[in-house]
Amino acid sequence: MGGTVYLKQLDLLGFKSFANKTTIPFSDGVTAIVGPNGCGKTNILDAVRWVLGEQRVSLLRGSKMEEVIFNGTRDVKPLGMSEITMTLVNDRGILPTEYNEVQITRRLFRSGESEYLLNKVPCRLKDITELFFDTGVGAHSYSVIQQEMIEAVISDRAEERRFLFEEAAGITKYKQRKKAALRKLEATEHDFLRLNDIYAEVKTQVNSLKRQHRKAERYQTVANNIKNWELYLASHRLKALESDKRELKAQWDTLSDQRLDREASLDRVSAQLEADRKEQVDLEHELTSVGNEVYQASEKAHSCETEISVLTEKRSHAGSLIERNQNEIQSLQTREESLREQSTETENELKQVKEHLDALTSRLNEAERDQAEADQQLLKARAAKEQENEKLIDLEGRLSSGRTEGDGLRQQEEELKRLSDDFDSRIAENTSARDGLEEQAVAHRQALDETDAQKSKAEKSHDEIANKIGQLLEKNEELTLEASNLTASIEACQARRSLLEDMIIHYEGYESGVVAAMEARERFPEGLVGTVAEKFIPVQGMETATEAALGEMAGFVICKDRPTGEAIIDYLKAEKKGKIGILVPDTGTLNPVVKRPELDMPEFVGWLDSFVSTEPDLRPLMEAVLARTAVFKEGCDPQEILRQLPFGFQAVSTDGIVYSKNIISGGSDDRFPLFRRQEKVAEQQQMMEQLNEQLTSVQQERNRITAEIAACRAESSQLSQTLETLAEELESIKSKLSEIDYQRRSLDSELDRLRKERHSCHAKLEKLRSHQCSLGLDFDQLASQKEDLSRSMSQMGERLNEFENTAAATLEHVSKLQIAVVEAKSKIEQTENKLTHIQELRHEIGKTIETKHLEISTADQEIETSTQKISELEGWLKAAFEQRTEITSRQSSLRSVQSELMERVSAREKQLKEIREGRDTLSDQVHHLEIRLNTLESEVKAVCDRIREEFEVDIASIEVVNPDEKLTEEEGREHLLKLKETLKKFGAVNLLALEEYQTTSDRERFLREQLADLTNAKTDLQTTITKINQTAKNLFAETFEKVRGNFKKLFVELFSGGEADIFLEDPSDPLESHIEIIARPGRKKLLSITQMSGGERALTAISLLFSLYLVKPSPFCILDEIDAPLDDANCRRFLRMIGTFSNQTQFIIITHNKITMEAADNLYGVTMEQPGISRLVAVRFADVHLDEATGAVRIDSDAAETLETVEAAPDIPQDNATELPETVVERLHPTIPPGGRLDDQS
Repeated sequence: MGGTVYLKQLDLLGFKSFANKTTIPFSDGVTAIVGPNGCGKTNILDAVRWVLGEQRVSLLRGSKMEEVIFNGTRDVKPLGMSEITMTLVNDRGILPTEYNEVQITRRLFRSGESEYLLNKVPCRLKDITELFFDTGVGAHSYSVIQQEMIEAVISDRAEERRFLFEEAAGITKYKQRKKAALRKLEATEHDFLRLNDIYAEVKTQVNSLKRQHRKAERYQTVANNIKNWELYLASHRLKALESDKRELKAQWDTLSDQRLDREASLDRVSAQLEADRKEQVDLEHELTSVGNEVYQASEKAHSCETEISVLTEKRSHAGSLIERNQNEIQSLQTREESLREQSTETENELKQVKEHLDALTSRLNEAERDQAEADQQLLKARAAKEQENEKLIDLEGRLSSGRTEGDGLRQQEEELKRLSDDFDSRIAENTSARDGLEEQAVAHRQALDETDAQKSKAEKSHDEIANKIGQLLEKNEELTLEASNLTASIEACQARRSLLEDMIIHYEGYESGVVAAMEARERFPEGLVGTVAEKFIPVQGMETATEAALGEMAGFVICKDRPTGEAIIDYLKAEKKGKIGILVPDTGTLNPVVKRPELDMPEFVGWLDSFVSTEPDLRPLMEAVLARTAVFKEGCDPQEILRQLPFGFQAVSTDGIVYSKNIISGGSDDRFPLFRRQEKVAEQQQMMEQLNEQLTSVQQERNRITAEIAACRAESSQLSQTLETLAEELESIKSKLSEIDYQRRSLDSELDRLRKERHSCHAKLEKLRSHQCSLGLDFDQLASQKEDLSRSMSQMGERLNEFENTAAATLEHVSKLQIAVVEAKSKIEQTENKLTHIQELRHEIGKTIETKHLEISTADQEIETSTQKISELEGWLKAAFEQRTEITSRQSSLRSVQSELMERVSAREKQLKEIREGRDTLSDQVHHLEIRLNTLESEVKAVCDRIREEFEVDIASIEVVNPDEKLTEEEGREHLLKLKETLKKFGAVNLLALEEYQTTSDRERFLREQLADLTNAKTDLQTTITKINQTAKNLFAETFEKVRGNFKKLFVELFSGGEADIFLEDPSDPLESHIEIIARPGRKKLLSITQMSGGERALTAISLLFSLYLVKPSPFCILDEIDAPLDDANCRRFLRMIGTFSNQTQFIIITHNKITMEAADNLYGVTMEQPGISRLVAVRFADVHLDEATGAVRIDSDAAETLETVEAAPDIPQDNATELPETVVERLHPTIPPGGRLDDQS
């Protein structure tokens, strides 16, 4: 099979039952693989799937991937690796590689590691998958076909068929590209939204900073003037102080030298101690960080559990929706079945009525012909009578000149008058009957209008109820989702409350010494009050400011007296459980609260102690700690605040930034706050109660809506029945109106006829009267003629009466038949309307069922998505638990290191105490001199510090000149006061705006350019996706039509008749629509594929698969026992088709069928000489030769790798063998009897 891609060779090592290295060469044509059940034939197909990248263990008939490695037998040890190598010939370069021969290798080790190689070069699974894109070859393509795949192709799972069509159409790579493009588009849109939010924020900052920049420049000018005068005045004062300081310094130097040695020792030991303490603090911080990590891991685990609960609720709701829709579908199907029966009955009734109408029409035509004939005879008789009557009149007129003529004419006149009166009477009767019909018609039209109005009203009510049901269902869905969210929120609150209670019980976030002291509080039942965070309770919103202002003291404990505090410290030292900070509410040692300044600033909120409550006994302690702290709003000007606060005071902003004269502290960490934990527990409990109340309310509303939906549905059903009744009434009234209209037209016709005859009678009467005056009489001759004429007239009168009676009877019969025809036509119209109504109801039910199925499909997808997400979250939850365990272990290690460090610090403190005592003895000697020097130094330092704090200038190191030589020092002080007043009027000024404005403007311009780039990228991606969709649609539509035509042709060929077709369920969306199959084998009725026999289903699937091969043939095809359900005739048809396709496709068939074995060009026998280890016997029929001398079959050495001779073996055991067909036996060995078998010894 040169010139295309084909399978050349398959090498197996350690794969399932192929323990030894096995090489299977493949040739042109059809190769059959035979052998007994369980010998490992299908393992060859699994090997092809596996080397092409199959990842689903279930398709490899296992429970885990490790099972593909040879697991050993009783006598052979297991192997540690499985390896498959597939060799393909690529003459025409169909595969996207420059090599004419392609080798694909996959290895798996028991350690779980796997390798993929392409031409012996390591590669990725993705590289192999992309290599076979749109070639028909792949782990899931139609190049590997099993019996299960045949069932899947013709089953109700349309996605299986769709994958085959997509592979044949070559749109798999387009779908992959589309998914990649959609992921990029989603990421781009996310980046765009995020960047747009940042840009909007930066734009706002730019506008704000622009105004602040201008104000800051004016402020800076005044501030510089103030600075110059402050520096000048301070420099003048500093020069005077420095002169006094130099005199005292000389005396102090002499004494201080003697203390230097002691200070050096003290500094050295202090540095060592400080380093140890710093290491201890760092270790405590690390322990705190580890504790926070434990908390975060717990929070992450709780978050996963909450999301799992929400997804479980969603999945449960989707299941309920599916169950409810399935019940409704069953009810609708029952209703549709009832309507179908009614439709059949109505059609039969319509057929009978039409047959009856045809019979009535035939009878009516015949009766109308009889009536016409009778009317003709009556007219002729009347004409003859009139002629005779005219003769008689003439004779009588001639008989008597006066009397006789007058008597005869009077009799005729009376006769004509009688006829005229009779006509008048009949006309009056018919007119009265017509008026009665008109009244009936008016009444029926009125009834028709009323019934039609009732029907319209009922239809409107029905539509309103249907809309209401839809709205109620939507509301019910919303309430269900709301209930799920509330349940999840309640569980989240419960978890947060439990977490807070656990943190309170175990004092998480505190130093180890505090935790140890609180755990051992029963040792100090009277003296240990509690922690500062427990006893000092800030108002809501002041937690951050309070914790920032207290700093480390927030984690201290409070003791009633000093002995208790010392006892706690001794306990911690003895147990080596860390350090602790203790506050003692001793009023005798507490710093008194000095008078606080009046702060007139809009940013000032109040003094911090006024926002914190505590027990009365602890109030003085709290005030001593917090009374010197002022609280300001977030974003305040620190310079202005510090300028107004006295020495020893500090300020704190509501967002936790602390300002003092020389220190600014702030920032944030992920540690849970210490304050108001009990209040937060209560808040969570209150929130849970509120959420439970909301959940109860939502559930009650759901119950109410459910009841209302049931009531509306009952009312809708009742209205549907009313509509059917009104429709029948309308049809009945319309039928009666048609009948009345026909009767009225008949009466009008009769009235016209009677009026014409009456007019004729009057004309005759006038003619008789004219004859009375004009005719003469011949009495003798005319008397005889009169007698004859009289007798003739009498006979004609009798005949005329007979004709009139016949005509009347015929007319009555015609009238009855016409009425019956009208009734039959009305009945037909009524029946057809009823049939149309039934069909409309069936169509509406069908649409409803389709909608319900769509809802079920959507719910199934939601269940699948939720299940997948739950599985993923459970994995995350497990990882979070493992992470928490690991962090807890690290926490224990750190605490061990902390104990060792505490011992070293204690030794350092003891050494430092000894050195300090020696230094203090020497310091007493120079104390008085130092006091004087320090006083002077303090004044100098105060001046320098004030200048440094206010202007960040070292006044001693600069040369200062008078800013205005015209002003004296005193005038300069007054000028400085005026400048300060001017500066104060500026209010709050952001000096950082001078630098921030330019920086923020540059960032705003950069973000604007980035937004433009993202917009262009979105447009490009959307264009790409549109092009991919259109290309894929065109390719799929073209392939589908080709496959459809091929399927129709091949189906007829395989079944020797019949018809079949495939169609898209939704032609408007070919890329997502399901592909349906209908088939009619032979002369059977058109069947659903689920109603076919196993053989018919197999042939149908084979027809479809080979239809795909006609469009896009696979280089090779492996068939696993798909001929099993076929009888001999169908198997031969199947093999003829295989022979047709074998010119362009290589076929490898795993089979037990004798006919298939006969048709094979090559034959491989798989057997097990040793239990659990497969061995291959290969034969090519073209290379088999008979050895006349030995009676054995000789096979060329290149035709069989493991088998060189095949001899007759009559004593072969029959328990593990495969029966061979006679023709195969004859081709292998003419001495093997019919029914020969291939077993383990062959």
